[in-house]
Amino acid sequence: MIKTIIIDEHCLFREGIKALLESTKKIETIGDTSNFAEGERIVMGKVPDVVILDIGLKDEKGLQLAEKLRARGYNNAIVMVTMHTDVSLFKRAASIAKVEGYVLKLDTAKDLKNAIYRAYKGQKFVSPSLAQEIAWMEDEQYIDIPLTKREIEVLILIAEGLGSDAIAARLNLSKRTIDSHRANIRKKLDLSNSVELTRYAIDHGIIR
Repeated sequence: MIKTIIIDEHCLFREGIKALLESTKKIETIGDTSNFAEGERIVMGKVPDVVILDIGLKDEKGLQLAEKLRARGYNNAIVMVTMHTDVSLFKRAASIAKVEGYVLKLDTAKDLKNAIYRAYKGQKFVSPSLAQEIAWMEDEQYIDIPLTKREIEVLILIAEGLGSDAIAARLNLSKRTIDSHRANIRKKLDLSNSVELTRYAIDHGIIR
């Protein structure tokens, strides 16, 4: 029997996951909480085979908890669950927190169960929804740039001098979506305007 602890801020999600896992007859939940400090205490006290951990805990980031558990000597499996499709979060989870599984909340129940089974065996599992994006990031020149493929596409068009309306038309997206991408790009790169974004694109070889 695989023993798990669930740490997620949403009670309904935790209850649903517990019911799902217990229906397998192969996985049991030995604890759950919505709190960072409580989660750390339970994990270090009970030492489950697999921790199912939400990235977006309200009192602390789940990634920080994963990193802290590793620092304290928890070496069993961690499966991250998240609503975020940002590849940079996955890269941090894999490289710093050393998580075995990474599942999106839009994935299927089968995906979560597979992630737990594989993590328990010391194998890796990445959300099928992110696999293509991750492969693209690793194959291209942008591996050290903390942006998604779509954000890099938007950055290139910004650097080419296009405004949000033109970018939206080019990528067949709404202006609101493009404005959201622009805001995310500025935040991730800690830059404030299009001139700085263009300079960044040139300096990092994104455009020439």
